[in-house]
Amino acid sequence: MLTGHYLNQSRSQRILLALEALSLPYRIVPCQREENMLAPPALKKVHLPGKSSVVEDDGAIFAESGAILEYLQETYDADGWLRPASAAGRREYRFWLRYAEESPVSLLLM
Repeated sequence: MLTGHYLNQSRSQRILLALEALSLPYRIVPCQREENMLAPPALKKVHLPGKSSVVEDDGAIFAESGAILEYLQETYDADGWLRPASAAGRREYRFWLRYAEESPVSLLLM
């Protein structure tokens, strides 16, 4: 079973949506940000940098929402629900998959 370490006010929502869309069994370990908005120290026990999103699958740890979404798609999305069939659709998929991590807006909001 997949385990998602859910940090409030993070991109973890993307992972939850994908897990639900793929109808995968999973459990959530909720993590609350500290008053300084940093992730709690407990998250570092799972992923040393203490960043979210983090998913565990059969002992393997995956971090960063874009990488996790690619892993879920490659591993569990046999029907191609997360990945469009057309080349144009895949280009748009790649853009939105990485947008959250690579957008300068993320830096401005921090």
